Amino acid sequence: MRNVFLRISVFFTDSKMVLRVKRAIDIAMTNYTEIIGFSVFTYEGKVAYASDNMNISEEIPTIIQAWNGLLQQFILKGVSFLSALTTSQGFVAINPDGAVCFICGTGKGVWFVSVFAPMDVNKEGILRECIQAAKNLEASVSIFDA
Repeated sequence: MRNVFLRISVFFTDSKMVLRVKRAIDIAMTNYTEIIGFSVFTYEGKVAYASDNMNISEEIPTIIQAWNGLLQQFILKGVSFLSALTTSQGFVAINPDGAVCFICGTGKGVWFVSVFAPMDVNKEGILRECIQAAKNLEASVSIFDA
């Protein structure tokens, strides 16, 4: 397991909620050590918890547009992406230069768990992990606490 230090930004003040969100990310990063950045946000576009390299609050509308099929190409954090997979619970975009991929999952569209990962990782497995993390949040954390 590689040891990666990511700077973290916490945007909500409810400590119980923050701990649950952090736990969801910790589990995903334990199962997939290749994850190089993460962001957890609500359907309202509020970022609850993110690594500094994925503070994407201003770019959430772009992600949702791409997920809904309105954008085939988009830029996120200054990196170009192409939509590769879109389902009701998951979205995967790849960098055409092969540098990184963006993976985002949701349960019922309330909480979204997104990550950056290298291109050569198990994207399907990480997507399942993001979906499960979002489902766990939807079952245990109210967005009204945000």
